Formats: sequence, structure tokens, C-alpha cells
Amino acid sequence: GGNVDEKNQKQQIIIKICCVIAAFGLWLYITSVLNPVKNYKKNIPVTIINEDALEQSRLALVPGQKPYVTLTLKGTINDIYSVNEDQFKVVVDLGAYVTKKGENNIPVQIQQSPDNIKILNSDNLWVKITLDDLVEKTVPLKVVTSGKAKDGYYPGEPSTNITDVSVKGPERFVKLIDRGEIRCDIDGMYRDLNTILPIQAVDINGNAIGEVKIQPKSAELKIPIKKAKSVGINIKTTGKLNNNSVLDKITVTPEKVDIVGEENIINNIPSLDTESIDLGNLSGDEVAAKLILPKGVTLVNNNGFVKVKIYSNSMINKNISLDIKTINEDNNYNTTLDADKAVLSVSGLETAINNLKPEDIQCYVDLNSMKEGEHKLPVKVNLPEGIKLVSISPENITVNIKKKVTSEGVNVNQNQ
Repeated sequence: GGNVDEKNQKQQIIIKICCVIAAFGLWLYITSVLNPVKNYKKNIPVTIINEDALEQSRLALVPGQKPYVTLTLKGTINDIYSVNEDQFKVVVDLGAYVTKKGENNIPVQIQQSPDNIKILNSDNLWVKITLDDLVEKTVPLKVVTSGKAKDGYYPGEPSTNITDVSVKGPERFVKLIDRGEIRCDIDGMYRDLNTILPIQAVDINGNAIGEVKIQPKSAELKIPIKKAKSVGINIKTTGKLNNNSVLDKITVTPEKVDIVGEENIINNIPSLDTESIDLGNLSGDEVAAKLILPKGVTLVNNNGFVKVKIYSNSMINKNISLDIKTINEDNNYNTTLDADKAVLSVSGLETAINNLKPEDIQCYVDLNSMKEGEHKLPVKVNLPEGIKLVSISPENITVNIKKKVTSEGVNVNQNQ
């Protein structure tokens, strides 16, 4: 029986040895074939530190740079492929080296990396960092409003607690900056605005430039918002028009203006007067007249002037020849006149005179209660409105009145 036991033991040892060899072989296969050690290149971002140290050299980091280094990593495939960039900390220290304007090659330090990975090229890593001159300038602060106050209300001039701001940064960006700007929406507002708003650095076209530091970062903004009122305009004139011209009418543009102010002031203002326009001193028929503003009253959407147009007419004279008629004649008498025509000289506005017709004028002698004989009577004239009589010739005429002769009791009418 002993032989059989020995045989079994030997077989078991051989099996065990085979198992160990197989296991070792499998391990070798797995590690060398399935998870071999490999070299692998990976790009890792670089963190810039001590940027403030550049200020002493009057330099500034040009924004928007994303430096990185390419690390050659060695490790098993499993370890290498599971590595991510957060496990590394690679820095470039701007305070540790002498730098200049333009491109700088600066060495980097690897401050942190995974333990199961070897970095083969850790000794000689550099990055390019672009620097610019650090400049500072002062620019004006402007307020840009948008929107419309509530109907019937108007914003006054915005004011800020500062008038300019300082911008500092890389020269290439600072030189683009035209002004600091506060943007404010006043849509629907009906009471004074008092707020603190951020300031943006902008170029000449109003585009924000974020690559500079602005000081202060915000400002206090006040915008008075007052109730408005629409009022008419009184045109004041002195003197008379030259050269036989007479004033026809005066018009003003705009006919109404909006004023703002405290309600108790503007409620008592029905209209605004213009400064006096001297009619004797006009160079044309249109003149800009300044509006007189009471204390505490401001104009809205108006530069303080209105356009006044003066319409004038010329006075002209005209001679008209007319028949002299008789009125209130007694039918029992015959009448003869020593002149049957009169020449009238009349004056009036050119338009009125040009439209005047002889039938618009009555020219007559009044024979009311005249008896027989010779009478010297005035020639009377009725003229339409706006026409004046300058002279009449003759002014008087002689009228001869005789009783009619009756024949067979029939009146013979000879009236003119």
C-alpha cells in the first residue's frame, strides 16, 4: 500500500507545481499582454501663480492664455488610462523669474502627480507666457439710459458721484478703452432714481473690454424723474414791419412744448413767453425765438428755441373810376349832376386790393329831402372792410333839381 501513497503524494506535488507554474504563467500573460507597462503622452494645463509679482516690473499678463505641458507618463495601461488631469498640479511661478515684455519661456514645476505613475520628462518643462506693459489711464464716466419713463414723466440729467474712472491692465487692451459706462434702464419709472450700478470699461463703439481692471468698480447714479406738462407759446413782438408791410399772422413751431419741474411750480404755468421779436429788424420771414423759462422749470426735448414764421402783406394803392349814383331821390323832381363819374384812390393789403371789384363799392350822392334848386353835395363812398379811401375826385358835385312838368296828368320819368 505504501507505494500507492507515495505515488499519490508525488502526483499531488507535481499538480501543485504545475498549478503554481500555470498561475505564474497566467499572471505573466495578464501583466505583460493584457496590462503591459507603457509610455503615454498627456497634455496637462499649467496654473499661473504669483501674477501680482509682475506689477513691480510694470508688466501684465495678456489674458486668455491657456498654457499646457505635454508629460510623458510611464505606468501600466490600467493606471495610465485611468489617470486624469485633476490628479496633476503643474505651476508656472511668475514671481520666481525675470520677465520681459513679449514672449517669455519659463520653466514649470510639477507640484502634484499620481503615485503609481512615473513622469519621464519632469526635468525640462517650459511654457511660453506672453506679457505686455502694464499701463493705467483715467477715462470719463458716462451714463447710458434706455427705456422710457412712465407716460407724462421725463428724466432729468443723470449725475454720478464720480466723473472718471481708472483702468489698468495690458497696454494692448487699455489703449482700446474710451470711457467707463454705467447702463441703466428707466422704463416705466415715475420717481427719482437713486442706485448703485457696476461700471464697465468700453471701447469707442461701446463694446465692453473685460481684460482690464477698473477702479472703482461701481458708482452711485441719480436720475431725477419729474412730471411733465404740455404748454402753449405766446409770441411777443415789438416794433412795426418795414416798407409798407403789415402783419398778417404769426405761426410758431412747435405750437406746444413739454416742461418739467416740481408739480406746484408747473401747475401754475399755462404757457411760455418768447423773448421779444423786433418786427422792424427782421432779415427774413422766419426767426428763432428764445423761450423764457421761469425758475425751476426745464424744457424737455427742446433746445430752448422755437421757430416763428411771420406772414406779412404789402399795402398798395389803386385808382378806380366809378359812376356816381343818386339815392333817396324824390320822384316828383328831375335831377341833373354836373359830373357823373368819380375817380377813387383806395389802399389796402395787396390781396384785398387785387380781389376788389367795382360792384363791391358804392359811390353816390344822397338826395334825401332835397328841394328845387342847385345844391353842392359831397360824393359818398362805401368800401368793403379792409379797404381805405385815400382820395376822391371830385369830392363834391353840383346837383340841379327841377320839378317835373306834367302833361295830361302823367308823370314823365327822366331819372338817371
